[in-house]
Amino acid sequence: MKEIRRTSFFRDHLPMESYLAWPVPVRRRDVSGTSATYLRFAVFSGSPAPGGGVLVRPPFATITVARATGRLTEYSDLRFSRPWPGAGESAPVGRFPDERLRTTVGEYNALRHRLLCGYDELLDTLEQDRTLPARTAAEFSELLALLIEPGLEPYLRAIGPAFFTRFLGPGPSAADPQPSEHR
Repeated sequence: MKEIRRTSFFRDHLPMESYLAWPVPVRRRDVSGTSATYLRFAVFSGSPAPGGGVLVRPPFATITVARATGRLTEYSDLRFSRPWPGAGESAPVGRFPDERLRTTVGEYNALRHRLLCGYDELLDTLEQDRTLPARTAAEFSELLALLIEPGLEPYLRAIGPAFFTRFLGPGPSAADPQPSEHR
């Protein structure tokens, strides 16, 4: 994620206050049947919140990169493709850190690291055509549920419905996002 933010594309085409949401793994097979794994990131903006933290706004774009190389393979402006009603709105949908995350920065970073390691394990299993062990999948689901921004969840589900349903169960859709106190 740090490398994506360092790319010339990110620096040249996205506002400075842009952030990457948790990735959605995407697996594609080419015409020869060879599969490759990609990571699709929703890009959202934020601004300082009164009293601390960041006001989170709906995603305005997605960036997809090849896992093996980190090469940008796709950019989609959601204000153009309009995958949900109201795409392009910029009213805040939440605040980071969310009230559920009453933790220290160090504890948050440790949880984030564990989730990112879980992503690595998940992606390895995808690339090796294996299934994620049930215990690992349960821990991954628990961490993702804890760390996902509630205001972003409906939008992320629209970008990766099968992924989020698998790991978070059924939930809100971007067609009917949950009301937010920050709207």
